Amino acid sequence: MKRDTTLSEVIGDGGSAFEGRPVLTCRDLRASHGDEILFEGLNFEVIGGEIVALIVESEWCARLVPRIAIGVETQDEGEMELLGTIHHDLSERQRLALRHMVGYLFHNSGLIHNLTVWYNVALPALYHTRFTDVQGVTERIEPLIDRCRLREICQLRPAELDEASRKRVALARAWAMRPPFLILEDPLMDIDSSSGSELLDLAFGPTPPEWIGHDPRPANPGVLITSQGLHEGLFRYVDRLIIIDQGRVVFNENPREYDRRGMSHPTDILEQKEAS
Repeated sequence: MKRDTTLSEVIGDGGSAFEGRPVLTCRDLRASHGDEILFEGLNFEVIGGEIVALIVESEWCARLVPRIAIGVETQDEGEMELLGTIHHDLSERQRLALRHMVGYLFHNSGLIHNLTVWYNVALPALYHTRFTDVQGVTERIEPLIDRCRLREICQLRPAELDEASRKRVALARAWAMRPPFLILEDPLMDIDSSSGSELLDLAFGPTPPEWIGHDPRPANPGVLITSQGLHEGLFRYVDRLIIIDQGRVVFNENPREYDRRGMSHPTDILEQKEAS
């Protein structure tokens, strides 16, 4: 991928190119950790424009599927197809180019601690232009800073922020290149329920009136969210809920199929299903 050009020439247009097409396909995935089988025969798709939540049983599981998807972890069996491409057919350079089409929010935010908030958000765009199109980068990043309510902290460093603020910075960075596919790796980890709702509202809520016509969020990307538990906000925005129990998919439907009152963990849903 070219990097010695203007940002407008390398930036994506959100999910329009993949709308209605698979951005991620998981086929017969098997993965283990020591003697423990984490996934067995895991099959699912994420379609462009669709928001999918994958509810898993452990922190390790919440990280593993997304990282297999972008090719930084490996599975025992099966394959992942990302944006129409299978990793094992690619060179390392091609894999890196493919990863650059994915906006990724790490479970621990993954920010660079010696950079300010502004530069953390801007880094993907600066990297793609080799720091030559500073004006174009600024024009892209400034709206993200405001949209994610980072203006008052944009000159601070990650260590000076609380975890909820770091998540907002990581979300803005994930949007920087308007990717067709977003991965939110256990984004509700280490923040309270109210902060989790705010993050999900910011990521997927309706465009506020003041942003209509110039919302800097990528348009209609495919989205995969992994989570160790259920959160009220997921039911407001998720199109499909996939629940893993003992390594296998036990639910893969619209979340409205379940009565969600008082639920906080997949086992609650499973127990209700068995009781009914």
